[in-house]
Amino acid sequence: MTDQEKSLVMDNLDLVRNTIIGVISRNESVQGMGYDDLFQTGCEALCHAAMNYQAEKGASFRTFASLVIRNRLISHCRIINRLQSPLQYLEEPLHDAEGTTLGDTLVCSATDTQKIEELDTLRLLQDAKRNYKGITKKGIEALWMKCLGHSSTEIASYYGVMPNHISAWISRAGSKLRNDRRFSCL
Repeated sequence: MTDQEKSLVMDNLDLVRNTIIGVISRNESVQGMGYDDLFQTGCEALCHAAMNYQAEKGASFRTFASLVIRNRLISHCRIINRLQSPLQYLEEPLHDAEGTTLGDTLVCSATDTQKIEELDTLRLLQDAKRNYKGITKKGIEALWMKCLGHSSTEIASYYGVMPNHISAWISRAGSKLRNDRRFSCL
């Protein structure tokens, strides 16, 4: 950043705070949605705005930066919401005479936990498939089918290709998915 860009950032830090307070509903209990996380994202957006600001376009820097910060914060919130799984509180009472909670009624074995993890993996793969095209998308579909228990030969016959194509597709998808934050837990 140049000295002029740094000066623009320092003079307009209040835009980040005002945008967070005015536009975003903070939730400190959700990782990534606390004030500090939002402020950091807003400051990154402010720096981006300072580096890309063009005075000759006619807008004031404050107007331009406000839009950049707002859009970046909204994108950040969307990403966080996609990453967060819906919560079901096990401590919530079932309103019976004994005060039983939902957690009291559940018996979870190791196979149940494995099934839950498999369902999460399938959900992540299905969601990721929408973001890719071509060979990567076919590789994600092949991974999805493998998670369901199909062999490479079965998948190859489904697509009408040789089994080594399936391995190549899965390899391509794996290299793309390793860079996807949603798959950092796998």
